Amino acid sequence: MPADRFDAIVLGGGHSGLVAAGYLASDGLSVLLLEAGPRLGGPAATVEFMRGYRTTIANSPGSLEPLIIRDLDLEKHGLRMQPIDPTLVHPLADDSLFVGWRDKARGAAQMERFAPGEAARYDAFFAYLQDFADKLGITMFGPPPDLRDLTRNLVSLDDQEAFARIFLGSIRDLMAQFDLAWQTQALIGPMAIVGGSVTPSSPGTPANLLARPLSLASLKAAGADDPRRMPLRGTTGMPVGGMGAIVESMERSARARGVVMKTMAPADRILLSDGAVEGVVTRDGDVYRAKLVIAALNPRVTVCDLLRDEPDWALWRARMGKRPMAGKAFKVVVALDGVPRWRNAPPDAGPQALMAAQFRIAPSLDYLEDAHAELLRGRIAEKPVVWGLCPSLTSPGLAPDGKHVLSLNVGTAPYHLRDGTWAEERDKLAKRTLAACAEYLPDLPDLITDWRCMDPEDFERDFGLVEANMVHGDLAPWNNFWMRPLPGLHAYRTPARGLYLSGNGTWPGNFISGLSGHNAAQAAMADWHAGVLTKAA
Repeated sequence: MPADRFDAIVLGGGHSGLVAAGYLASDGLSVLLLEAGPRLGGPAATVEFMRGYRTTIANSPGSLEPLIIRDLDLEKHGLRMQPIDPTLVHPLADDSLFVGWRDKARGAAQMERFAPGEAARYDAFFAYLQDFADKLGITMFGPPPDLRDLTRNLVSLDDQEAFARIFLGSIRDLMAQFDLAWQTQALIGPMAIVGGSVTPSSPGTPANLLARPLSLASLKAAGADDPRRMPLRGTTGMPVGGMGAIVESMERSARARGVVMKTMAPADRILLSDGAVEGVVTRDGDVYRAKLVIAALNPRVTVCDLLRDEPDWALWRARMGKRPMAGKAFKVVVALDGVPRWRNAPPDAGPQALMAAQFRIAPSLDYLEDAHAELLRGRIAEKPVVWGLCPSLTSPGLAPDGKHVLSLNVGTAPYHLRDGTWAEERDKLAKRTLAACAEYLPDLPDLITDWRCMDPEDFERDFGLVEANMVHGDLAPWNNFWMRPLPGLHAYRTPARGLYLSGNGTWPGNFISGLSGHNAAQAAMADWHAGVLTKAA
């Protein structure tokens, strides 16, 4: 086949694009992957923020689907997950420190100190979500359901009540229904609002807790160590080498299957002829021909930019341009001269083990509500919500010998500021972030030797994240299932024969799961083998 002709082209070298390319190549197709930036992996790529200090934007691999690890032989291509224990540390407003141990009994004992019977109520809460996911009978390993399919099994009043509480009610109200202690509510609350510009009182927030229950309902767990069984405590392990090791294994897997990859090759237009894909033109004017294109990009970029000259797409462009997109990404990366210690740490846990775990600074549900309310007002929070990790404790090569790197993600940074500019506000929010951590890690300020931050405008410029939205459009019921990214573009296939959408802006979203890449590739391969597409000459 000529060098400029392929069976398939994948646009976007983030994890979704790498997954899609790997599946297509596994099926025998010749595949070209084009990435606009200098590196593959998107927010999961390893970046050097300060000399010798490296980390990724994303901290957690907790949603990466085990099926994709197996199908693409990621372990064969270098991915190794190392168990950590504990997996989560969460300071609370009463100055206690919740530690998420692997041993369920140790977590239950802490909850019993919140209130008698709390461990059972916690289990009942997540069993309720799992039972509801099982009842829905939908799969995350394919196109999303429409409203009729989503509700077809909800025949009893109890089922319909659960639907109303999960899809129409708030996480604050649902937790109150289970009489959960305020401490338990503080532990669960962040997971319900991480994917959107919402507060714990916003309608539909419980639906964000369905990602793992729906995955388990779609494909049953392989064993007790399946990370999807751990809804509160993150993941069963961290990748050796940091989060970047995930996309590096995906890249090696795809290359071993014959995928050709080009970085610094941003697409300028998708070529259509008679309603079918013909190929892609890059901004440098290079033309690549293929009858199959998967755009693993923000759907707004695909529809409004890459199809800007297509008259048949005018209505889609108008609708996509109105889709809410404002994100909230902000990051602080810190160089440390040692390992910080948690205040009021339990005596049976060493400081390194505690700092190796993921941690969250959101000591109460009201703290969470206040910070996210400021986000909705277009202001930076006085006390930001922080999702943190010290990846060099499990992957020492990410920092110089004897030093450490601390990765802090803040999800309350409005892309559209009500007052001022990000040039004026960025250092202020970074310092507030460090102060929020230092309240529970009192020796942190003395260990900091340097730091860098990324504001929402940096995310848009350096990572191509439109309006700094990590998930390409908020994860909320009104913006998911058949609504993601728009009705009629929701099932990966598009009105243009041979053009498919992928990436976090398509079902099911969900950060770094790989599912949208998997699902788009499955749809494309089914059409390929059915003869819907004509192979490139």
